[in-house]
Amino acid sequence: MNSPEWITILIGCIACILNGAGQPLFAFLLAKIVDAFKYCSNSERRTHVLITCFIFLLVGVVLSFLRFFQYATFAISGSKLTQRIRSKAFACLLRQEVAYFDRLENSSGAICTRLSSDASAVQEMTGTRLGAIFQVIALASSRIGASLAGADTFFYLFDREPAIDNTSTEGQELIDFCGEIKFDQVKFIYPTRPTSVVLNKFQLNIKSGQRVALVGTSGCGKSTVIQLLERFYDITKGKLFLDGIDIRQLNLQWVRSQFGLVSQEPILFDLTIAENITYGLENISTEDIINAAKRANIHQFIEQLPQGYETKAGLKGSFLSGGEKQRIAIARVLIRRPKVLLLDEATSAMDSDNEHLVQETLEQAQTEDSSRTSLIIAHRLSTIRSCDLICVLDGGHIVESGTHTELIQRRGVYYKMLAQKNLQ
Repeated sequence: MNSPEWITILIGCIACILNGAGQPLFAFLLAKIVDAFKYCSNSERRTHVLITCFIFLLVGVVLSFLRFFQYATFAISGSKLTQRIRSKAFACLLRQEVAYFDRLENSSGAICTRLSSDASAVQEMTGTRLGAIFQVIALASSRIGASLAGADTFFYLFDREPAIDNTSTEGQELIDFCGEIKFDQVKFIYPTRPTSVVLNKFQLNIKSGQRVALVGTSGCGKSTVIQLLERFYDITKGKLFLDGIDIRQLNLQWVRSQFGLVSQEPILFDLTIAENITYGLENISTEDIINAAKRANIHQFIEQLPQGYETKAGLKGSFLSGGEKQRIAIARVLIRRPKVLLLDEATSAMDSDNEHLVQETLEQAQTEDSSRTSLIIAHRLSTIRSCDLICVLDGGHIVESGTHTELIQRRGVYYKMLAQKNLQ
C-alpha cells in the first residue's frame, strides 16, 4: 500500500545506509588521529590532526543532513500510508451489513479506536522506525508486535465480504415501482441474539398508496419491519416482496433509493442547512431545496436566520431544536421523492408544540402524493387515527388489524391500549 511513495522510501533507505556508515567512518578517523600522535613528528602532527578534525566536522554536517532526509522521507511515506489505510478501512466499513456493527467489538467506539491506534501502529513499523531498522537489526519488540497485530486487523477487514454488500451492482431495478409490499410468513432473528425470535410467521400486505401503521409494546418487532424493508438485515425465513419481486433479487442501492426514512432521532451534520437537505445528492438546484423546505414547513424559519440556507447546523445539529432538526430531516427525505415513506416514531421524543408542527408536516408528506405508500411506527396512538390500516403487533406477529373505527368496535388489544393512554 506504500508503493506510490517508493521513490521517497528509496531516498530514505539510501540516507539510512549512508547514515549508518558514519559510525565506522568516525572510528577510522579517530584511528588516524591516534596514528598521528604515534608516528608523526611534532611539526606534522598539528597539520594532520587539524585536517582530520575538519573531516570530522564535515562528516558530522553531512550526517546531520542525511539524518534529516532519513526521518523526513519515512515520516512522509508513513503518514500517507496511515491516511490510505484509514480511507480504505472506512470505505470497507461502509460496505458492511448492519449486523456487523451489532457485535460488541464493532461498536462505534471500538471502530474509532481501531482507525486511530491500529493505523498509527502500522505507521510506526513502516515510517521512521523503518529507518532505524535499516541502520541496525535489533530484537523484535512489543511495539513491532503491536504493529503486526494492527496490520492483521486491517487485512482481515479489507478481505471481509459483507453479507449484504451495499456497493453491489447486481440485481433488478423495477421501472415502474408501485410501492406494494408483502411480508409472507417472515421469521427473523438478529444474528447477535440467536435465541430471541423477533418476528415469527409475520404476514402483512400493503397496497400501493396505502397508509399503514404498526403499533405495539416495546420490543414487539415494529422497527425491525422497517430494517428489513431497508434491507439492513436479511430475513431468516419466509419471503419479502416488493411489487411481487423477492427483495433479495433487487439491486440494493435501488431498493434503498425508493424508501424515505424519518427516524426518532434525525442525523444532521456540521454542514449548512442546504447541504444537510441535499446530503448524498449532487446537482440539486436552489429552487428544489426551497421547495422541499416549504413542503417540510421549515422554509420560513430558515429565511429568518441571518445566513438563511447557508447557516451551519452545528455538530449533530446542535444549533437547532428537536423539531427544527426533524423538519430538516423530513425535507431531506422529500427532496428525494421516495415511493415509500417510512416513519419510525418520528415525534416520540418531542414536546407537544414541536410534535404538533412535525406531525402536521408528516401528514402533508403522506397525503401530497396519492400513490406514495406510507408505513408508520407509532408511539402516540393519536397520530394514526386517519391511517387506512392499523396493525397491532404482539410476540412478533400481527394479532389484529383494521381501521381505527373497526378496531375500537372490536374492543380488543388496540382498544385496551387506547384506554390505558386515556385517548379514547
